Amino acid sequence: MKIGILSRGPQNHSTRSLTEAALNAGHTVEILDPFGFYLHIGGPKNRITYHGKPIEGLDVVIPRLSRTTAQYGEEVVAHFEWIGTPVINRAKPIAAARHKFHSLRILAQHGLPIPPSLTVGSSEFLENAVAEMGDYPFILKPFYGTHGRGVMLLDTLTSLTSTVDALCDLHHDYVIQAFITEAKGVDIRVLVVGGEAIAAMKRSAPPGEFRANIHKGGVGEMVALPEAYINTAIKAAMALELEIAGVDLLQTNEGPVVLEVNPSPGFEELEAVTGINIAAAIIEFAAKFAQEH
Repeated sequence: MKIGILSRGPQNHSTRSLTEAALNAGHTVEILDPFGFYLHIGGPKNRITYHGKPIEGLDVVIPRLSRTTAQYGEEVVAHFEWIGTPVINRAKPIAAARHKFHSLRILAQHGLPIPPSLTVGSSEFLENAVAEMGDYPFILKPFYGTHGRGVMLLDTLTSLTSTVDALCDLHHDYVIQAFITEAKGVDIRVLVVGGEAIAAMKRSAPPGEFRANIHKGGVGEMVALPEAYINTAIKAAMALELEIAGVDLLQTNEGPVVLEVNPSPGFEELEAVTGINIAAAIIEFAAKFAQEH
């Protein structure tokens, strides 16, 4: 089977691991830079070329899109879908999951628990709006972002209002969320592949930090998840129509709360913590997916 991996980073851990796992399983692999594609519509033929040559014979495509490649990469993914190549994940689900507010709406529409969340176009009625969400502090996070970049913790009305004013003046869109104090700087990352939760870890923020992201110094450890957390993670991935997803959960007194869902999750730390060969599981699923589609 010929597997295409959309990635600008051939030396990235996830890309290297997927390549190795595919080769070990007897498949062939092409690592394809999303910016190397030309997408043809109309004219002699609707097609896709790579570095000036037709791209043919791919049985399945696995997108590994970063923040910088996501926008054009989604068009590449959509074009592969259009010409009939199986893709894991598809373009619209990737776009929906990347947009933090849009994804929260979809999760809520499917009855999944999320933190109280708000987005605004001005600060005019901000005081009354956030009062409905609970007490200070509040989290601000950009509509798009990874690794905790751009996420702020604001603990007064003055700091919240001045920040929202500045962001609105700059035409930057942010989500305002209730800060779940009982989570205590800890979240749960669950990797879902093909409707199954295959690995999970607990991430704890370092002292003085509220973000548990590994890129912000968070520390991961293996965790045995209750059934409710496993089911919530799987349902979140299904709600966003993602075959592969990193689902971030918060532990609360009422049970799991979905923080966000990553459509192109890294898994280096998760493999190190759990000892699970995640890349092999993804490649095994991709092969079955290609055969079924």
